Amino acid sequence: MSQSTAFLGFSLRDTLTRLIPGLALIAPTAVGVSLTTPELLSTNTPSFLILAFVGYLTGEFVDQFRSGIFRVPQNFRYIIYKETDELEKMPAFYTHIIKLQKKLPSRLKFYEEPDGHERLTNNLDLDFRESMERELNVDFKENNPRQIYDLLLIYMHEDLTPRLRRMQSISIFSANLRLATIFGFAIYTFYYLGNRGSEIIWIVWFVSGIIAVIVFITWSVLDITHHQYIELLVKEYYMKQISSE
Repeated sequence: MSQSTAFLGFSLRDTLTRLIPGLALIAPTAVGVSLTTPELLSTNTPSFLILAFVGYLTGEFVDQFRSGIFRVPQNFRYIIYKETDELEKMPAFYTHIIKLQKKLPSRLKFYEEPDGHERLTNNLDLDFRESMERELNVDFKENNPRQIYDLLLIYMHEDLTPRLRRMQSISIFSANLRLATIFGFAIYTFYYLGNRGSEIIWIVWFVSGIIAVIVFITWSVLDITHHQYIELLVKEYYMKQISSE
């Protein structure tokens, strides 16, 4: 992905993965302050730059949290545990989503069911488990999905196409935005319950609720980016293996 300036001096990747999620988290506070005490938040350029900087720092915290705990997309974990017949290690909510997908009409499915003949790794002429274990020097049984995912990204680093880098950034943006929304709504709800008589707290909580509803409505659309990213990562790994033969 190009690192050219996109917004207030931030690169496009910074804007997607840090700035926008960070602003989504602090936006309710900014709106509440601007409506109740506008003198504290002027409309001049320095104020917007400070707001952007605070948003970026907040987004960086969110990204570090995601990278530490939720770095590996769930569908990549699914691929690993499917290979080792250990799907019981997947979160319960994910297995429920997979079961729900089977019951939906094909036109309502946001991604292909990763089982049987429809599964991407079964459609390509490559034993992905055998290939990855050999190339990355890992064992699907002994090494956890996070270790395999990290080694795969290191292995593919020099060969990542611009399209895959863009999809990776969008996937990270999707995860960070959802985390920022959850953090924000939880924090603002806690303060609202303890300060119900405060006008600014009510406004802040109300705005955070609107943001949470919007993100919730677009949850499925955001979720599909993870599947598209991992699918493209697997395809590019496949092409690298084919070209090296």
